[in-house]
Amino acid sequence: MITAKEREVIRDLGKRLAELANLPIMEERRKLWYAHNDLKTDQPVIDCSPEGAWREIVTPDSLVCEDPVAREIEWTLRARIYRAEVINDDVPAEMRWDCRKRISDTGWSIEGRQAHNAFTNESVHVPTISTINPFWRKDYKFDETAAEFDPLISDDEMEDDEIASKLVAPKVIYDEEGSKRDLEIHQDLLGDILDVHWCGNTYIAFSWMETYTKIRGYENALYDLYDYPDQMHAILRVLEKGYLNLYQQQLDMGLLEMNNGCQYNGTGGYGYTNDLPDLKPGDKLTFKNLWAYAESQEFVSVSPEMTKEFAIDYESRLLSNFGLSAYGCCDNLEKKLPDVLNIPNIRRISVSPWADVASMRDQIGMKAIFSCKPNPSLITNGWDEDLMRKNTMQLMTDGKGTAFEIILKDTHTIGHDPMRFRKWTDMCRECIAKVYG
Repeated sequence: MITAKEREVIRDLGKRLAELANLPIMEERRKLWYAHNDLKTDQPVIDCSPEGAWREIVTPDSLVCEDPVAREIEWTLRARIYRAEVINDDVPAEMRWDCRKRISDTGWSIEGRQAHNAFTNESVHVPTISTINPFWRKDYKFDETAAEFDPLISDDEMEDDEIASKLVAPKVIYDEEGSKRDLEIHQDLLGDILDVHWCGNTYIAFSWMETYTKIRGYENALYDLYDYPDQMHAILRVLEKGYLNLYQQQLDMGLLEMNNGCQYNGTGGYGYTNDLPDLKPGDKLTFKNLWAYAESQEFVSVSPEMTKEFAIDYESRLLSNFGLSAYGCCDNLEKKLPDVLNIPNIRRISVSPWADVASMRDQIGMKAIFSCKPNPSLITNGWDEDLMRKNTMQLMTDGKGTAFEIILKDTHTIGHDPMRFRKWTDMCRECIAKVYG
């Protein structure tokens, strides 16, 4: 039960977020994102995402609310306000407030055994915040240890020529009644302050080799390329069909949502674009209205030829069903870019901390968003102003001539010094002024 005090706290925070969202600077930032994502400007965009470090910014003991639903709402409001007031990057504060529908799935299974987190995990996608874990939950614990793992398909089972056909694809699980109860609470608390949306899934992701490695294990997956290539392809064909069908189920059930605005996109950045226009009254949502994303960072040590054969060819077919696509995560795509750029609707490409930025600039140009990821250890393990400035200046100089965005992410700790995020943002603005004028 949400108390009067909790209601007052949430509504006051909601009003502050609404004030921030209506500031003129926020409209300027929205326009920059639209031009940036539509490839109409080379003006850089700054995205500073605390991610795991959010637990050190909006700490559990700072929350007033005790009710579980109220705690999540309070935490999210405080995080969004903190981003706008303190971090002050180019991600605008927004009036939109999502009440997420309760959607999950059964995961992949075989003979009654289920894959570990085949599609779902604890993280959620929050507009203007990105991907986060449920830091507001009283029972949440940030686990830094390795998880026990047993492959769904053993080496002995890979000798079975029919093993791929025994895989059972995921089915959507939707708690409609629970979702409706959540909506009533969100509307009652914030409906007259923010634009409350009853929101389905906005993040269409094909974590291609992550799924395969959860079925076979990482080391096994690399051996399969040589020991069981035909079996591997047979399994991948089942995964391709099952992956797409999972999202088709969500689409048919009305559980997919437009993601052409402040929704998290790929592995950094947001979906603002005019190239995926909003639906008009009477229009039916299709895959072509949506962003989708794929990555196979587990193949970082695999050759471009094998990456194409076992990953990108499949991912390209999956992504081609959608309107625009993002590709890549922490892996260096420098030598794999020709195949990535052949994805029909590619619009955002991740440039990892280990990539040759100048080489990727020469290949990508203005063909897609240049999603540059600086090494997060430079900020999470301390603060060397001269080193950070030198590194940032080099990234921007080498990336100039692209639709450049600089995304600070994978910051799973900040050493309990959150102001480093603001320092980093301010430093990026200074570097932009020097490199771009």
